Amino acid sequence: MMRLPLLALLLLPLCACVSASQHDLEVARANALQEQLEQRESELRDLQKSQEILELERGSLSEERVALINDLEDLRLGNEAVLREVEHERRVRQEREAEIAELSGTYQSLVEQLEEEVESGQLEIHRLRGRLQVRALDRILFDSGSTSIKGEGQKVLSKVAAQLKDIPKHRISVEGHTDNLPIATAQFPSNWELSAARASGVVRLLIQQGLDPSKLSAVGFGPEQPIADNATREGRSRNRRIELVLVPDAAD
Repeated sequence: MMRLPLLALLLLPLCACVSASQHDLEVARANALQEQLEQRESELRDLQKSQEILELERGSLSEERVALINDLEDLRLGNEAVLREVEHERRVRQEREAEIAELSGTYQSLVEQLEEEVESGQLEIHRLRGRLQVRALDRILFDSGSTSIKGEGQKVLSKVAAQLKDIPKHRISVEGHTDNLPIATAQFPSNWELSAARASGVVRLLIQQGLDPSKLSAVGFGPEQPIADNATREGRSRNRRIELVLVPDAAD
């Protein structure tokens, strides 16, 4: 009967040894699991950081893409504006070239048709800055201080009107000029009134010859735009003149 307790006493250290080993294994396993958990948590945090970085990079790329699209749109609009400007300049150049060609043809035609008057000094025909100018000195048009066009002047202006009537796309400005010797009469208090009245008289004659009144205008400059020296008799004679200036009609 005494042997059982003795056996139990002998087995007790063995059981205690087994329990301690099992405990150590469990602790080691728990520690390993804890390390694995911490490693997984660390990896998870790294993944979260990587995801955040990717999100930021994707957002940055999206902003750059939007900026790039905007830049491309601005460039497209700029190119379209440049193309429109180039096309406008091309049309203007073509119109200008056509205008110059037309003006050259008109000039040549006037010179040919009015050759006698030009050679005799009754008329001068000039091209200047896109305009055509027919100049008649007042000695063939008016008596001194008068606005009545002389018979000789009427014949010359009628011949000029016949040539100007068929010229399209132009307005005609009739400009009166005087020398610098003052005039002071009841009818004409100054050279300006005299020059304006003479220009108006020429416009009336041109209308009678069939020119379109809407294409005609009259202006008096008096002595303000001399073409020669008023200090000489010859210069004053050249300054007393009527000029018919053909101006391209912007409305056409």
